[in-house]
Amino acid sequence: MTMVYKAPQQTKTVWNSFSVCMLYHFKKAIFLLLLLSGSQLAAQQRPAQDTTSKLKVESSETAEGFLKKGREMRKLSGNVRLRQENTLIFCDTAIIDLDDAILKGNIVIEQGDSVKIYADSAVYFGATRQSDLFGKVVLEKGTQQLFTKKLHYDVANKIGTYTTGATLTNGKSQLTSKRGYYHVNENQVYFKGNVLITDPDFTVRTDTMLFNTETQVATFVAPTLISEKETKIYCESGFYDIENKYAEFDKNPQYEKKEQRGRAQKMIYQGVTNEYILQDSAYIEEKNKLVKADVIRYNNETEVATLVGNAYYRDSTQEITGEKVRYDSRNKFYQLLGRGRVSDPPNIIEADSLDFNDQLGNGFAQGSVYYRDTSADLTVLSYRLDYNKQTEYVYAFGGFGESGSVGRPMMKNLISGDTLFLAADTLISFKPDSASDIRKVLAFNDVRIFKSDMQGVADSMSYSTQDSMFWFYKIQNLPIIWSDTSQFSADTIKMALKDKKLDKIFLRQNAFVINSEDGVLFNQIKGKYTTAYFRENEVREMWVDRNAQAVYYALDEKKAYIGVNQTECAEMRLYFGNNQVNSIKFYAQPKGTFTPIKKLGNDPKKLEGFFWETQRRPRSVADI
Repeated sequence: MTMVYKAPQQTKTVWNSFSVCMLYHFKKAIFLLLLLSGSQLAAQQRPAQDTTSKLKVESSETAEGFLKKGREMRKLSGNVRLRQENTLIFCDTAIIDLDDAILKGNIVIEQGDSVKIYADSAVYFGATRQSDLFGKVVLEKGTQQLFTKKLHYDVANKIGTYTTGATLTNGKSQLTSKRGYYHVNENQVYFKGNVLITDPDFTVRTDTMLFNTETQVATFVAPTLISEKETKIYCESGFYDIENKYAEFDKNPQYEKKEQRGRAQKMIYQGVTNEYILQDSAYIEEKNKLVKADVIRYNNETEVATLVGNAYYRDSTQEITGEKVRYDSRNKFYQLLGRGRVSDPPNIIEADSLDFNDQLGNGFAQGSVYYRDTSADLTVLSYRLDYNKQTEYVYAFGGFGESGSVGRPMMKNLISGDTLFLAADTLISFKPDSASDIRKVLAFNDVRIFKSDMQGVADSMSYSTQDSMFWFYKIQNLPIIWSDTSQFSADTIKMALKDKKLDKIFLRQNAFVINSEDGVLFNQIKGKYTTAYFRENEVREMWVDRNAQAVYYALDEKKAYIGVNQTECAEMRLYFGNNQVNSIKFYAQPKGTFTPIKKLGNDPKKLEGFFWETQRRPRSVADI
């Protein structure tokens, strides 16, 4: 190394006082030469690290000493190497003023093996261990690099501060802001002002953010907008784990995807599965759709939403509520997991579980199923119910309860202000014409009906809302209808309603009507066809056609039996009052006999085919 001493220009101009000044400068020159020689020797011998806090010169290619304002200065050039404790400083040129230094050209500040700072120029303050760096500044720790044009670096505490903008690279991601504080030891960067994260998969915009360079977690403390493909997320606090693509947003979080919007008290994003979790007062709305629940899990890739707790779904045609609902909007498929309700006017279904494919138009419900058709005023209760939306086909079996092996499906219909209950092993309901609201109901195997003033049994049954007509059929056993003290039976029975009131009963083939007040003496009417006419739910008139036969007991004014009439004719018409025969008209050569009550004996008159059924008659809803 060559040592050169150059006196500052300002000192040369004051050498007019020859003797005093020359002596003074000569002594100073000797002092500076000795000082620089010591520095050169220390650099050549490369001594062990100094434990003091002074800024030390370890090496340089040239060194110059000079005075400036009465203070000794040093200028080092070429591969300059300085040290202060465990901090190394490299540069092309350094001007040393006590423990301060002005650095220029290819500056590198190293702290151990982890931290390096690059710059074009810098000012280093050794006493306070602070540094201001300028130009193309890069703060590097591991794979993290912070780029800026001006950086203040606290060497002692390893804190970098910038106010003129900076960019932090993080693999594929870049983080920029107007101001920031990089706490190197804590691996924390505090970004402030126009904060932006750019990544191939997303962007983040906010005003204030904390970023951990080791865990790759960004913490938001100000309004933040995250954009990913077609989705935007807004929050005012939360964090985002960039490496694991996991985020939690805690304050006023909401998201938007095309025309879909979501909001909740807390939102979780799992980027690996592309899933959003909305917690507490969560809802999603889109055009004519609204989804609400305590928790909503929505997969952005599969477009499947799972609603947990107070689940609610509504679109233009239906409304769904329940404990847990899973809806696949892409395939138009939804499930109720736990007790729930689907309102698809005019149909309503409640069940413990339900699966429905809206695209195919069919599904099934299971467990305490409640089905109602409001247009037909029909209700079906069953264990399981299969349903087709297009044809509104309903197939119900099993009892209303937890087990399908217990009980049977039951239908309810309001008649005359009173509920008619109908049960069978299987119930089927459908609309033969989708353009109208006409509905048919079919019941198979051991059909039973109960109404407070009417009961019935049959092997099978059909009902149509078009004419409000019930048909009861025989397969093995004759169908029977009971009304108060009267029993109606035939091979086929047709029961007609008018204004939801019992209007007529038609008995076809082997028609038999029996009436008894005491179960001992029986009024009997028999024929091939019989029609009973009702008013106010009581028989008022009856028409018997073909092979008409009648047995009826005559009463005196005191309502005491005086005898029995037995008549045969082609046709007859009977008129009733208070469930008793008031008068009869016979047609086509009637034949009849009258037997006084005293001559009747203990064997009351009974027509052929007579039977009085008591065991099969339902006495309550539980009996059906």
